[in-house]
Amino acid sequence: MSTRVLLCDTPDGLAQLQYALLKTGEGYDVDVVTDGVRAVESAARIQPTVIVAEVGLEGLSGVDLVRRLKAIAPDTRILCWTVLPSPATAAEMVAAGASGYLMKEDGPDVVARAIRSVLEGNVILGPRVAEQISARFGQVVRQEREMESALADTSGRLEQLTSAKAEFLANVSHELRTPVTVAKGILYVLKHRGIGEHERNEFIGKLEAALDRLMTLVDELLTIAELDRGTLSLQLVDVDLAPVLRHATEEMARRYPGVRIEPTVPSRLPAFADQAQILEVVRQLLDNACRYSAEGEAVQLLARTMDEGVTVSITDHGQGIAREVVIQAFNEPFSTGEEILTKERSGIGLGLHMARQLVLQHSGIIWADPLPAGGTRVSFCLPVGSGAPVTSPPSLL
Repeated sequence: MSTRVLLCDTPDGLAQLQYALLKTGEGYDVDVVTDGVRAVESAARIQPTVIVAEVGLEGLSGVDLVRRLKAIAPDTRILCWTVLPSPATAAEMVAAGASGYLMKEDGPDVVARAIRSVLEGNVILGPRVAEQISARFGQVVRQEREMESALADTSGRLEQLTSAKAEFLANVSHELRTPVTVAKGILYVLKHRGIGEHERNEFIGKLEAALDRLMTLVDELLTIAELDRGTLSLQLVDVDLAPVLRHATEEMARRYPGVRIEPTVPSRLPAFADQAQILEVVRQLLDNACRYSAEGEAVQLLARTMDEGVTVSITDHGQGIAREVVIQAFNEPFSTGEEILTKERSGIGLGLHMARQLVLQHSGIIWADPLPAGGTRVSFCLPVGSGAPVTSPPSLL
């Protein structure tokens, strides 16, 4: 039984294919058409063994042509011989039922050899298309591996963040419970026991300190929320930061009476800043330094004007925090450095993150240096000023 071949191509393409098939000596029974519609009509009539088609012709072409041919002649093998060097198109054609996808640049002799192969049940791809599909497949595999790696990293980060948030909630509960418990105890004493005026004033002072601490924690949480939402609005003005730093030092000295704080602050320190927010930055850094300071060791605050801007450095002489832990605490909220610090000394994990965000809002920089002899120095630098006269701080300080 002879092999009936239907060729669908331009006149020039048909001539090349007919000559290539003639050279094989196989004695193929060849029919030719020049467009997709006629190819479908001829396939329905003669039910060829093989169809060789240029799928980029005008009219019925592409995937639609291959599907129509397979529907009309389901047992027919279809070879695409085309000028379209697209691996995506090749994949579409094979998926639609084609048995091969060859490029015209490979020559008509490749088609003649491919006919015998597809009759044996093989799927044929031209060298260029096969190379492109292989490259694309390799790219997909690499992308899949990268995505799997990224997904694993993301899952790990999510797990760390979930754990950090759980730790944060535990820390917040601990930090909030302390002033609330103190306040409730003092109120009970004031309400139910007769005490002298001196003791009453002392209890009221402790109650006020506990409520101030509670309000500070709430303010920190609200500030972080505004920073994360991008809704925090700064009031940047030319201001003298020297009184701000002294005020923060005195406040922390009252909070940590067992820690000696040694400030070195010039008489004037002009800067372009939101003094309330810079006060919060210094509070956070001093609070960390006092928490982690070794017993009997002082905490130093050094402020000065340099060529780069106003620089403030706060140094403690505790155990020190590893650089990677500091970086994590700067970049992520809820980080408390628990690898080296006891639970009793860690805060709620917002201090360094909040300080960094506030300094960045001022177009400043902040960094930390573990000290060789133990301890940590955290520094930040702010713009010197806008050129306007320096204002005195309001009564808030």
